[in-house]
Amino acid sequence: MFARRLPLLLGSALLLSIAPVAAQQDAPAENPDIARYVTPPPEIERILRTDKNYAELDYLSPDGAHFLVPLENELSTLELMSKETYRLAELELRPQTDRLWHLDTYGIYDIRFYSMAQRRFVEVDVPDDTFLSDFTWSPDGSRIAFLAHLPSHTEVWTADPATGRASSLSDARVLATVGTSAGGQGNRPSNMLQWTPEGTLITLLVPEDRGPEPARNRIPDGPVTRHTRGEPTGSPTYPNLLEDEHDARLFEFYTTAQIAELAEGRAPRPIGEPGMVTSIQISPDGDWLMVDRMHRPFSYIASYRSFPTSSTLVSVADGTVVQTLSEQPLREGRGGFGGGGGGNGPRSFAWRPDGAGLTFLQRAERAEGAPADAPRPDRVMLATAPAFDLDAASVVIESADPIASGVTWSLDAAHAFASVRGDDGTSLVHWTVGGSNTPDVLLPPNDSDDPTDRPGDLWTRLTGNGIPYAMVTTDGDATWLEGDGLKADFRPQPFVDRVAFDGSITRVFEGARDSFDRPLAALDDDLEQMIVSRESKSDFPDSFLWSMDGGWGDNLTENVDPFPEITAARRLDFSFTRTDGLEVQGRVSLPVGYREGDRVPAIFWTYPREFEQAEQYTRSAIGARNHNAFTHMSWLRWSDMWLAAGYALVYPDIPIIGENYNDTYIASLIDAMYGAIRAVDGLGVIDIDRIGHGGHSYGAFATANILANAPFFKAGIAGDGAYNRSLTPDGFQAERRSIWEAPSTYIEMSPFFRADQIETPLLIYHGGDDNNTGTFPVQSRRLISALTILGKTAVLYEYPYESHTPRAIENKLDMWARFVDWFDRYVKDADTGTSAIVSDGEGPGGD
Repeated sequence: MFARRLPLLLGSALLLSIAPVAAQQDAPAENPDIARYVTPPPEIERILRTDKNYAELDYLSPDGAHFLVPLENELSTLELMSKETYRLAELELRPQTDRLWHLDTYGIYDIRFYSMAQRRFVEVDVPDDTFLSDFTWSPDGSRIAFLAHLPSHTEVWTADPATGRASSLSDARVLATVGTSAGGQGNRPSNMLQWTPEGTLITLLVPEDRGPEPARNRIPDGPVTRHTRGEPTGSPTYPNLLEDEHDARLFEFYTTAQIAELAEGRAPRPIGEPGMVTSIQISPDGDWLMVDRMHRPFSYIASYRSFPTSSTLVSVADGTVVQTLSEQPLREGRGGFGGGGGGNGPRSFAWRPDGAGLTFLQRAERAEGAPADAPRPDRVMLATAPAFDLDAASVVIESADPIASGVTWSLDAAHAFASVRGDDGTSLVHWTVGGSNTPDVLLPPNDSDDPTDRPGDLWTRLTGNGIPYAMVTTDGDATWLEGDGLKADFRPQPFVDRVAFDGSITRVFEGARDSFDRPLAALDDDLEQMIVSRESKSDFPDSFLWSMDGGWGDNLTENVDPFPEITAARRLDFSFTRTDGLEVQGRVSLPVGYREGDRVPAIFWTYPREFEQAEQYTRSAIGARNHNAFTHMSWLRWSDMWLAAGYALVYPDIPIIGENYNDTYIASLIDAMYGAIRAVDGLGVIDIDRIGHGGHSYGAFATANILANAPFFKAGIAGDGAYNRSLTPDGFQAERRSIWEAPSTYIEMSPFFRADQIETPLLIYHGGDDNNTGTFPVQSRRLISALTILGKTAVLYEYPYESHTPRAIENKLDMWARFVDWFDRYVKDADTGTSAIVSDGEGPGGD
């Protein structure tokens, strides 16, 4: 259904300088370290070039009439990815287009609408070679605004869901950098694109008088300097930090925006002074903006997320700052994300959805002379226009127990809901605003660790501009909870409960036992109708209309499975008991065309998880595994593409258990993998003499460790990993200690220091611009160097322009060609050692 306008990178007409696997005669024979791009087997290439989009109806217009349905591509091209990029303080910027790197390379390339009244999709004509983001519905649902990332710059566009007509609202150049990094990417409103009640839009523009970017003086003013701090300061190994003052000036240049109001046919109207704006949210009456900004001083050892910030209220009319809500200083070291917390000052600022003003939480002052343990109620406060004086704010609600995070209002603010923490646990409570200050307890305290005992969460919706509110029935007597419905047998049954304000609970919806049925959107406050997604292990997801009085109704989307041969593959969920008594979960998927009774070669793909106690793993597995869910094709990590190449795919859920879990990492890893191999062998479907192992990131680290410490596998693949933990001395993954606190652990679990024990052929790949903490490309370069010194069988492919997740179609095709060839040679055909690539002169084993 989405074959209408495929992105160029998937089209068969795209001409790539990629040779098929069997055409490598012209590779430079004198230097095996020079390679040309190759392509995988046709069945793998077809999968990578297939548009796998499907419709899910979850982003509903405020009037309930239309759904936005985005079409997204995970992959890109070398042409797009090779353009100039600045990587500053962990923000990846494109200077030529004034936006984030990923908005220039992949993402949503088209949209359509679904009309509830007409039961059909409405096509939208958007520009070619353009990515889209930051979708925000107008208050009445008659239009949707979005950012159109055109080849040269970004503009604000709008589309009419009734007709599909889309057009540019203004040719003003939008600054889509730090403001768009955390919102509006397809199913929620934007942090930098907001509608006014008058139908204009407020967004972030490139300042009109910005001028050219700061030039670097090639003659330095002095040395690059790094000082220690006055006290111990953690320093995780972030990539792409600021290096010097010129970097700082560039960062400031490409994150400084002008807030402006846009209207069709009018010049942009600036609001206030330019600044490093990270988000804006307009008040429901359209008169005020809550603006978050970054400030100097910057840091050379921390991400931009830790830079100083402020939150202010700004007048839309004249841009004046009427109130400063909070200031957050520079945060260096671990855990430097800050927040209001539960202290004495105002916290949890939010617009009340009825437009009455700004709400926040604040604990009552301790009375003079009162003892230190005297009760101090938590209060819900309301500050009103025009001054929004926090000191003069009125008390709306008072709670004897601390309010956990914030208050959720009904749309008319006649009702308020919150989680409160009492001595016996956390409760969900309700207040009728203006009535008694005594709350109704909707859910009593529930501190059970059992995930199957979770009662659900308050079901909220969003206004067009993104203000959350709770649904309340039209009689004003009840609200709704939605829950995951987790089950110990890994077959969850999501549910919806009607919770009356007298505390009575009625279940109105529960998913089936043999499918995964998940509520997506409520069509009305009384839940007379809602949209529910249904899928199963063998049934592709679709969105259905569900009615309170009639149950399941029409299939609204009728999605088409793009990979039916993969879906038809047999999947076996299994468990095994490790020697420490822990039951561990896993799944094996059998290859396309599997014949009953065969034992086939298999790829084990692993990403370990850490837990202090075995019970934590057991509880986590219930939430992480879903035996009723459809398995979608993934192009980015482990993938069912192995099934098309003739391999079974085994995914054991390996837990690392211990108070300091990494002290037992190797033992836990090897013991669990041994148990997984024995369990799969017992199923009678895998030839355990032909098994390989692979992993990405932390899974790559696990792969190298398994190969260095056990003889289980014939070959390995490891991507974007960190193999020498002395290069990440201040913690890694979930390790809480520094190398100086646990030197033996850092060394013993670093496969780099056990490279002499790796006897298994190992293919390593890495993104040349890896942007993940700790996994610098040097990690793979040093490992291949060690394996070269030691005379091992290994190869490293470093892919240009890739970050931690490979995206370019050329690189993906090449990777999978080499993946399949590597395992075909060393696993599937281990006795013959044949290779389509190597037989023609160049290949993965050339080193």
